[in-house]
Amino acid sequence: MPVWVVELFGNQQLNRAFWLVNGSVAPFWILMMLIPDKKWVRRICHPFFVPALLSCFYLYLVYVLMTTTGVPPLAGLEVRAMRRFIDHPIVFLVIWAHYMTVDLFLGMTIYQHAARRRLWIPGELLLCWLFGPAGLVAYMIRLSFHRSTRIAIRRAILK
Repeated sequence: MPVWVVELFGNQQLNRAFWLVNGSVAPFWILMMLIPDKKWVRRICHPFFVPALLSCFYLYLVYVLMTTTGVPPLAGLEVRAMRRFIDHPIVFLVIWAHYMTVDLFLGMTIYQHAARRRLWIPGELLLCWLFGPAGLVAYMIRLSFHRSTRIAIRRAILK
């Protein structure tokens, strides 16, 4: 199905799906940043719980792409061909859902690690939400300055 047909007849549904993806991850990011020390937040913000649920929506979008519109042809592995491929609105939604799910998994993993060390890391989590791996790098830098981590690294090296 041509892209213009998908956009013409499905624009509202595409926007709704885009905001559903964004809206489904936002509450968890906000909870982890604002009230990280609550026990119930630590329970629901587990990296193998929420991202797994969001993966179901991701798989549904892949199903819609395969059955409704068909996967658009990928003409080569150059940047121009990839940009044309991603221009398809449902392919973009699939990639966006993938990005949001993986970033949330990474953020929740960082959050759980920081919670065990009693660290409050809203800046690192915000970076992870917006820029993915940049939040991981910021957290790793923060850990390198944390006293207990330096001690643990020294112990691991000396063994």
